Amino acid sequence: MFWKISATIDTGDEEWQLETWRWLLDHFGGLEGLRAYPLLFPSHGDFPKSGLSGKAHAGFVLSQVAEKLGIDPAPFELIEQEPDIDPVAAPLAVVQNVPSGPAGTYSAQGNRHRITVSPRQVADLEQLIATLAHEICHPIFFSVPEPPPGGEELEEFATDLAVAFFGFGIFGGNGSFNFQQFRDDGTGTQGWSVQRLGYLTQNEWGYALAVRAHLTGEDIAPIKDHANDGLWLNTKKNFRYLERNTDKLEPLRS
Repeated sequence: MFWKISATIDTGDEEWQLETWRWLLDHFGGLEGLRAYPLLFPSHGDFPKSGLSGKAHAGFVLSQVAEKLGIDPAPFELIEQEPDIDPVAAPLAVVQNVPSGPAGTYSAQGNRHRITVSPRQVADLEQLIATLAHEICHPIFFSVPEPPPGGEELEEFATDLAVAFFGFGIFGGNGSFNFQQFRDDGTGTQGWSVQRLGYLTQNEWGYALAVRAHLTGEDIAPIKDHANDGLWLNTKKNFRYLERNTDKLEPLRS
């Protein structure tokens, strides 16, 4: 007797994802359009070193991301946000529930597009790429005459799914749950930290990467070398689930 393989997301979230994949395919070139955007990896092969720092580095990365999305980077203005409040007040005093700013924001004025990014994103290349890909997908949606499934309430989630559609899913998925141990010898503090980036959960990113792989015919094996353990396990399980439930993706192939 075989164990039943289930998706890592619930039925309602799965239905919304598949509807949104249909919406993306309808408006961005179908399967041929999807395959025109290869799956990208957090490697210097896909994203060469800038040799720069600070705002100049962030601007270089924005140009790279925009060009891979087929967007002219010239109309974009990149602004670094103010640093977050440091929660470490003293070696044994850590302020709890300190508010932190968003990873990035997007706004438009005429033909200009303004993106702000957190300093912590600028310092982390992979998170910077994920944040910029998400924000640049906002003006890409301007070309679509109808809202994504779920309307305005779910637009940010649909924007994350577009990040996966356009090949940046590993970046978004890795940033969606980042658990790590830290030690600061300067303050004598140590412990563990959890960071969340974006709107989709790691389970949902894993499902999105599995859907994309089945639709494009891409091998999921290389994902293992670039995804964190949670994202890889989610992707692998959802890929196997979709192998055994081929009817789920049939409406997307037509």
